[in-house]
Amino acid sequence: MKSIIKISPLIAFILPILTVLISYYLSIKFDYVQFCIPNIDGCTSISQVGRYPPINYFFKTFMFISIFIIFIYWKSNYTLLSHNNSLLLYKITFLLGIFSVIFFALYITFLGEGDYYRFFRRIGIFIYIFFTVISELLLSISYKKNLYLFKNDIIINFKFYFNIVLSTFGLILLPLVIYKIIDYPNFKNIVSWNYFILIQINFLITFFCWKKV
Repeated sequence: MKSIIKISPLIAFILPILTVLISYYLSIKFDYVQFCIPNIDGCTSISQVGRYPPINYFFKTFMFISIFIIFIYWKSNYTLLSHNNSLLLYKITFLLGIFSVIFFALYITFLGEGDYYRFFRRIGIFIYIFFTVISELLLSISYKKNLYLFKNDIIINFKFYFNIVLSTFGLILLPLVIYKIIDYPNFKNIVSWNYFILIQINFLITFFCWKKV
């Protein structure tokens, strides 16, 4: 089980990023999107780079593989940490992590054009981000409660404060995005791209947390 949890965060970090970057490159080649630095310019959304055929077949396939890996990630964390008395915390963390996986799966499943897909295209990714950020914050608290398992308190503390900052900014930015309080071109796209990267970095931090276990 420890070998699974050690490798799952690394795959969960690498695979979605590669999938999005390759899909973005292909979307440019097929003239579906324009070239820019989406984290800064927000000229396109993550949804748009994986929405059109034939790129959508590649995008969805590897994103569903990523979803399976993320499920293993949350299940492995719960299995390891739920041995002590703070069982409620680990159950909540696991359930929120699974909710994030479910919304991620729904978002990828219904990714497409037309009114039928509007909900998932517009805010589905933000629901996934919200549940992931909160569950990662709770996971970092769980890690701090079990420092003896990790032998690396510097990385554990870094993960904790990283998630405090991530959660704080998320609670501020999410309402601004949903209710369009800030009238700035492509603001939603900029937020989603940057939060996507930060969530992926969180998986990488977890990988280093487990490196010395």
